[in-house]
Amino acid sequence: MKTLEISLVSLVILISFGLNFYFGHQGLMPLDDLQNFNSGFRVLNGDFPFRDYYSITGPILDIWQGNIYKIFGVSWQSFLLQASIMNCLYSLTIFSFLKCLKFSSINCFYYSLSAGLLMYPTAGNPTVEHNSLILSVIATLIFFTALIQNKKKYIFVSILIFFIAFFTKQVPTSYFIIFCILIYIFRIFSNYDILTLFHTFIYTLIISIIFMIYFNLNNVSFENIYDQYITIATNLGENRLADLNFNFVYENISKLFFLLFLLIPSFYLSFITRKLDISIILISLSLIIIFYEIHSNNQPITFSLLPLYVSLFYYFYSKENLELKFVKYFLYLIIVYAFYRILRYETFYIFIFISLFLIIYFKKKGSINNLLLVYLFVTTCLYFEKYIKIRAWDDLSKNQLSKSFDAGLIDAKFKYLKWKTVYYEDAEDEKKLIFSTLNYLKNLDKNVNYILISDYQIYNAVLNKKDFSPVKYWFENATYPSKNHRLREKFEVFFKSKITKNNVSQIIIDNTAKFKSEELLEFRWLYNCLEKKNNFAQDEIIDVFLIKNNCIK
Repeated sequence: MKTLEISLVSLVILISFGLNFYFGHQGLMPLDDLQNFNSGFRVLNGDFPFRDYYSITGPILDIWQGNIYKIFGVSWQSFLLQASIMNCLYSLTIFSFLKCLKFSSINCFYYSLSAGLLMYPTAGNPTVEHNSLILSVIATLIFFTALIQNKKKYIFVSILIFFIAFFTKQVPTSYFIIFCILIYIFRIFSNYDILTLFHTFIYTLIISIIFMIYFNLNNVSFENIYDQYITIATNLGENRLADLNFNFVYENISKLFFLLFLLIPSFYLSFITRKLDISIILISLSLIIIFYEIHSNNQPITFSLLPLYVSLFYYFYSKENLELKFVKYFLYLIIVYAFYRILRYETFYIFIFISLFLIIYFKKKGSINNLLLVYLFVTTCLYFEKYIKIRAWDDLSKNQLSKSFDAGLIDAKFKYLKWKTVYYEDAEDEKKLIFSTLNYLKNLDKNVNYILISDYQIYNAVLNKKDFSPVKYWFENATYPSKNHRLREKFEVFFKSKITKNNVSQIIIDNTAKFKSEELLEFRWLYNCLEKKNNFAQDEIIDVFLIKNNCIK
């Protein structure tokens, strides 16, 4: 590797890590972020997903986070470490793949820098959505490289990463696996090869056995995995699809306008060359993106695939040695429109626009490569301003971070985190909830075991108390089966065992989770054994229910 390339790769690592680490300290979403913070703590203390708590998300993130805590200790910084490393891996994979496609080192740097800015800084801290998307893209690009360079060992690595991605989150991993199959069927990067198919089958079988042995060693049955990770999770997906309407679909797709718009020049290139490769790839990627965004129902993160979109288009365009005026004028048009859109957020971009226009016009730099880089630059900046800078992933809006407070006030584990959530407009109300709950838990006898139902899953880590909750987070028909679901009885038996085996004597609810106090009625066997505690210092903030002795059988 040349000195320039080493320097560029080092810069990519530094910027990708640093950007994510910074934005990971800017606000949070309690439900999404703190469940993963807590699940890593549970693994650290001996729990295992599927076995000790119900989870419809994969165990990989929890296990990784537990191991990171074991090495670096439990803190917000060690929590962000996983996300920052994953962001670096994504950027470096883009860099390496483009080098495989014979891109210049400078161009690889620009594309990978955009990747590092757009991927994980949206959330900043570990999420199954980001991890599974990153791992799926990495596995896909390694698979492409295996086909291009005819390296069978890369196929093994690709399949292994796909398994890890799938056990991080089922979607979008499943979509990317189908995508790779289509790429092979259409012979885009290589011809059919029986030996390749044979290797793929054998590798898949070997890795499947390895994963089965791993789960078996941790006393996780296939039945538990299937019930939680397939049946309950599928039920959630079906419910989301049932609630679809045109406005919802349009809203999600329109957010990715500048990504999907590249389909137009791709179709034109396919029409002129009579080759469908680029259209098949971008159409397939677009379908993955659309299905994923609709299915996940989160703030968009797939615009992080923009560098991959743009680079793949240029790769197939440059192979034809064409100068298509339509493509050039199309890029001019969309660049101008993107600059127009970004001026809504910051007016200083007008000076960047004028400077780039003058350089392209007077220096005759209007090649397709340069125009695509300008397009990548402006759209990266647009998505950064629209989603990352204002912390849209946390559902925060512009300037809300100014109302944050130093989370180090809660505990030293959260030092440097700007605590601002969408749950409370007034930070004082939020602090009152957190400190009241903490004070109540601190004053409990050390021998008292409890189940805390809250989206603020920080208390057990702060107090170094074991978590006995039967679920990763409390959300009916998402993390545990609904009342009429065929698996409900099995879950209730598991819930009972968590209480009886661990001598749990209190159910504490702060009513921030979707599960409220009144929903205890759904578990009649539990409700009949509860007695609400009154006249304690925090009784206006939290609900505490005492479990009667020897009542639950």
